[in-house]
Amino acid sequence: MSDLPQTKSTVIAQTIERWIKDGTLECGSYLPSQVELAEQFRTSSRPIREALKILEARGLVVLSQGRRAQIRSNNLDHYVMSVSSTILNSDISHSKLLKNLMQVRLTVASSAARNFSRLEGRKRYLTQLWAASRQMEVSLPGIYDREAQATQSFLDAEMDFHHTLVMANNNQILSAIYENLSPLLDQAMRSIRFSAGQLDKRAKNYAYLCEALENGQTDLAVALVMVILSTLEDKVLDSYPEEQRRASYA
Repeated sequence: MSDLPQTKSTVIAQTIERWIKDGTLECGSYLPSQVELAEQFRTSSRPIREALKILEARGLVVLSQGRRAQIRSNNLDHYVMSVSSTILNSDISHSKLLKNLMQVRLTVASSAARNFSRLEGRKRYLTQLWAASRQMEVSLPGIYDREAQATQSFLDAEMDFHHTLVMANNNQILSAIYENLSPLLDQAMRSIRFSAGQLDKRAKNYAYLCEALENGQTDLAVALVMVILSTLEDKVLDSYPEEQRRASYA
């Protein structure tokens, strides 16, 4: 939460987040009412509402109309490992596994694109996204010349792009799940042969996505994320028939 300006609401959110992480507030328990929190922090109801929205965006509390905020989890590592273990079920095929991983990436990236215009520190994230996009573009001449290093450079930049977009999501739980699972997906991506034309088209779409995020075109940005990742998912699944098993990853 360090990217957020130190307003009254962010200070309150940081305090409650610390209570969640150190176990002062237990998983599944409820926060005091907004009126009680306002009295506790000696403020009005507005900063309390804003603080709760910040905590909800970070995946730390669940907000329901007419009810007090509920603590989602105070043991992130356990939660992440639980979800990850479900996704990595050893009985499923490569195809199903990779589809699960792609869905995690799509969920997080779409959320980040949808909320990007409201993101504090978005200029820093945009700088990183543009740098990755330009690195992909710079790699294209070498890719057309069939240089293996150029393809490697493109894929590295593409992974950096997705990592930056995921981190911009600023949702602690989704980001941690993605970080835990992304090595398998990245490994699969590196094993797939993409044509120069396919990579060229992807590079253009990433540049369009940067422009949309920069200009606050939220609907277009989300649509581009869907196009990029859906196309990647189709290519990944085509490369891993349903009957293949996770055992070959070992």
